[in-house]
Amino acid sequence: MNKWIEIDLSAIEHNYKLIRNTVRSGVKILGVVKADGYGHGLVEVAKELELQGIDYLGVTEIDEGLQLRQQGIKKPILVFGPPLIEDLTVAQDHDLTITLGDLTTLKYLKENNLELKVHLKLETGLGRTGFKLGDLEEVCNLINNSQIQIEGVYTHLATAKWANPSFVKEQFAQFSKATEFLKQRGMTIGLCHICNSEALVKYPEMHLDMVRAGNILYGHGGGKLAQELQNPWTLKAKITYITHLPKGHSVGYERSYFLPRDAKIAILPIGIFHGYSIEPIVRSNSISDLIRAVGKLILRYFNHPLTRTYVTINGSQVPVIGKVGMQQTILDVTQLNEVNVGDVVELTGRRINISPLLPQLYFKEGQIIKIRRLKEEIEGVKLAAK
Repeated sequence: MNKWIEIDLSAIEHNYKLIRNTVRSGVKILGVVKADGYGHGLVEVAKELELQGIDYLGVTEIDEGLQLRQQGIKKPILVFGPPLIEDLTVAQDHDLTITLGDLTTLKYLKENNLELKVHLKLETGLGRTGFKLGDLEEVCNLINNSQIQIEGVYTHLATAKWANPSFVKEQFAQFSKATEFLKQRGMTIGLCHICNSEALVKYPEMHLDMVRAGNILYGHGGGKLAQELQNPWTLKAKITYITHLPKGHSVGYERSYFLPRDAKIAILPIGIFHGYSIEPIVRSNSISDLIRAVGKLILRYFNHPLTRTYVTINGSQVPVIGKVGMQQTILDVTQLNEVNVGDVVELTGRRINISPLLPQLYFKEGQIIKIRRLKEEIEGVKLAAK
């Protein structure tokens, strides 16, 4: 095994307890485990959160919820994504709570007398899914005298990360108005929730009945809690080759980097194929973001030190040089007095982009408790299917 991911479930436990101590007493916590638990493992994270007493789990797709049920997860599971009609009986059979946010699905549920648990999704500004506020009169009429069980009502904040709270407050006002309307029509609406990871820290007055903890569980964001969060995820690889090159020698594809001095370089067996990249990410929040991204690209073109990505070997940081290849990455290890083939290197990367096919080592209290090899699991399923 020359590259792998280490996941510390003790860190996830720590972050969960920190969130629990942050929200007021009586507020439920939904742990978001969508997208393979943000790259940490859908089932593994869900089991840890269930062990810690999480109130709800959240996924995006019916298949994710089904996988959790098949692995013995008992906690309520809310599916955020809009379901297809053919998924409704699957949700019913496996006790999955669906998100209901369109009149077509609502009418189908009533016409077919399906007894499903649902959370109503309201569109208040994200512009994605959910009932418009003008739909609510018809929603009430359709739900009355149906078998639909309303467990909750929620919406999704669009700008919780922004320093300016005005749009968050606008969405909260619309959500409050909508839930009050539903109550006035005699509906029992269950759990009201609007806060995501950022909002649960910044806007305690909006905690309502439940908060949805996603990134914060995995050590990201957290606002004033950021310094207390623990990182549960580490990407590692072993050096497979070391050589020496003279000053002026080009490195990598397209000769994008020239050595400024005689150098010792090392090769890692990881690259774009595995989801590892050092290219800057362009975010479209503002013109200033675009300008910064373009500036980074220009500086990178001229190999400016400020744009370098560093990895850690035996406690020392060394730069990645040249372009990252499909399955190999080049390091400048000249500064290290001692470095050998087989030494372990710690890399940084966007965990959601790193391939889940890499082996994943799960730790709890410093001990390896599981090694997950998804590639072998997939190959086993294919073999069984034949």
